[in-house]
Amino acid sequence: MTDTSARRMPTIVAVLMGALLGGVLVLIGAWWTLGGLPAAGAAGAGAGQGGPPAGMFPAAPPVDAIAAVETIAAERVQLLGTARPRRDSSVASEVDGLAAELFVDEGDAVREGQVLARLRTTTVEQRLAAAAASRDETQARLARATADFERLASLRDRQVISAREYDQALADRDALSQAVVRLDAEVSQLQDQFDRASIKAPFAGRVAAVHVEVGEWVGRGDQLLSLLDLSVVEVAVQIAERYISAVPVGFQVDVTFDALPGRPYTGRVQAVIPEAVPEARTFPVLIRIPNRDLAIKGGMAARVSAQLGSPQAAVLVSKDVVVRRGDQVLVFRVDPSAMGGDPGAPLGEGSVGSVTQVSVEAGPARGEWQVVYGPVSPGDLLIVRGNERVFPGQPVTVANLRTPAVPEADPDRPIAVDPRESAQ
Repeated sequence: MTDTSARRMPTIVAVLMGALLGGVLVLIGAWWTLGGLPAAGAAGAGAGQGGPPAGMFPAAPPVDAIAAVETIAAERVQLLGTARPRRDSSVASEVDGLAAELFVDEGDAVREGQVLARLRTTTVEQRLAAAAASRDETQARLARATADFERLASLRDRQVISAREYDQALADRDALSQAVVRLDAEVSQLQDQFDRASIKAPFAGRVAAVHVEVGEWVGRGDQLLSLLDLSVVEVAVQIAERYISAVPVGFQVDVTFDALPGRPYTGRVQAVIPEAVPEARTFPVLIRIPNRDLAIKGGMAARVSAQLGSPQAAVLVSKDVVVRRGDQVLVFRVDPSAMGGDPGAPLGEGSVGSVTQVSVEAGPARGEWQVVYGPVSPGDLLIVRGNERVFPGQPVTVANLRTPAVPEADPDRPIAVDPRESAQ
């Protein structure tokens, strides 16, 4: 054997062993896909048929399950609206002047009272300084005149001076006193004009637009900036008159936004306008939604969902069975028929079943329960613990069957959370 052949032998052996190992893994994967190990009662038979050693893979991992239940809920109504800021201000100038400084730009966050821009105030400052100096001088003259008057008043009592001298001292004191009042008003007016040359934010928010540049002349009432408060957004919807009595102030509704898939929000009715739109016989309703992370922007399309209409049957599931994956809402049901058993046989603790993935639409919540719409029936066993790790068709064992308290059906009120119960 040549040296070259000797060097190639380990490489060939390694390739053959890798191929052999890959084939074994493929066979194990196929065996697992076709059902894995048999149930406990058939473990001996499986071992005798040459399958993998017993206990090498779990045949049906344990899960906790809970049954879906039926209740009576009001009809669900979906409404469309548009998000808008709670406050939208056009910040204007109260005085005439030249824009000297701009301290913010579009998109900046500002605090209430923060200075946004400043107009040139050189002339006002000069007039203010002159008025303040004149006032101080007049106050000094008034103090001297007051002292002279008091001295003359004591001499008049002793009839040392004439009445004319006394009257003149009194008139001088009163004239200077009125001059101080007038100059105080002038100083206050100029100080107010100086202060208003600094344009401040009326509330905390974000700058949406800047309409002026440094060096541009600004007239009284001209718009300088647009300021938005998006910490809370409002959505206005139109509700038909047959539903309006079921929408009190404080009523809670579910809100989603087309631009924010998979992010449900909760809003509350802020106001119900008591006058209908004549053409449509609908009432405008204003809904407020907290927007702490500022993800909701002004102008976004909103979809409002509420239980408002006539009572009808609805399926409730535990909130813990719901799995959200992107914009999908899923539950995982334990199905006995897929395991070859009796489709009508009830499942209980210790039963083995097969996982079925079910796509549903989430409705309003009530306590630990939630309304779902889709192919889920009362009595279906849904996986409540372990549902993050299962996949369709996988065998599972119902290790624990939970039975929490179910809210009582009430045909006279919506299944959506009562505002009095969720005020905290």
